[in-house]
Amino acid sequence: VSCNSANKSTLKSGRRSRFFSLRFFAVAACAAVLLCGLSFLFAKTLFPMKYFAEVDAAAAEFGLSRAEVYAVIMAESGFDPTAESTAGAKGLMQLMPSTAKFCAALVGAQFDESDIFDAGVNVRLGCRYLVYLKQRFDGDYVYAAYNAGEGKVRLWLNENIDGFPIRETADYVKRVKLYKKIYSFLYGL
Repeated sequence: VSCNSANKSTLKSGRRSRFFSLRFFAVAACAAVLLCGLSFLFAKTLFPMKYFAEVDAAAAEFGLSRAEVYAVIMAESGFDPTAESTAGAKGLMQLMPSTAKFCAALVGAQFDESDIFDAGVNVRLGCRYLVYLKQRFDGDYVYAAYNAGEGKVRLWLNENIDGFPIRETADYVKRVKLYKKIYSFLYGL
């Protein structure tokens, strides 16, 4: 009888132990899912998809991935449509007025410098400029030219300079590539 009651006690203790282990695992799993979900939501807050209609239309028109367009906007202006650099680049995609005018001519559109802060105009012309650079450069040199200018990148290539001699440009290229991966991951772009 005492042996049987000891087995019952051990059995109950084993069940209780398994129950608490399963319960702990379930709580831990739920906490992990919640934290991952919150992290995912937090990441989406840091990397928003603002100006979706403008980005979607321009990316489709020029055959660019939305992730790439969002990455350039994030690196250039952080989604501030009124951003203006000390060099004079303006808007979401930080276009120089002369570059915007050039790209407007490429797409057959009229351009007034006051339009440069219009999100739709800026994104469309910025995307056209990316395509223009992709027709002239390969790989990372496209982003380097977007940042430092076509002339500087041509000079570096003509002089067989490895990498990007301007640290700001090297950092910019890394940021755009990272942001592109992040946008692709977060939004499946």
